[in-house]
Amino acid sequence: MCLGVPSKVVSIGEGHFTGEVDVMGNIKRVSMILVPGAQVGDRVLIHAGQAISVISDEEADASLAVWEELIHGYQA
Repeated sequence: MCLGVPSKVVSIGEGHFTGEVDVMGNIKRVSMILVPGAQVGDRVLIHAGQAISVISDEEADASLAVWEELIHGYQA
């Protein structure tokens, strides 16, 4: 099972090896090697510091809704 987190690409480094993504409001540097076609503005799935796939906005939004539910449920 993959606990990937949907994120939005905010920048891509030279050579497309790394990039920065917005993960629930936090900017993180991740490896972009597995998603060579990703561009700024794309939504990607992040797992263990790696962008592992480009996903649709709909898929990202649905997954983020589940993450938010888990986070708020845990805090209650």
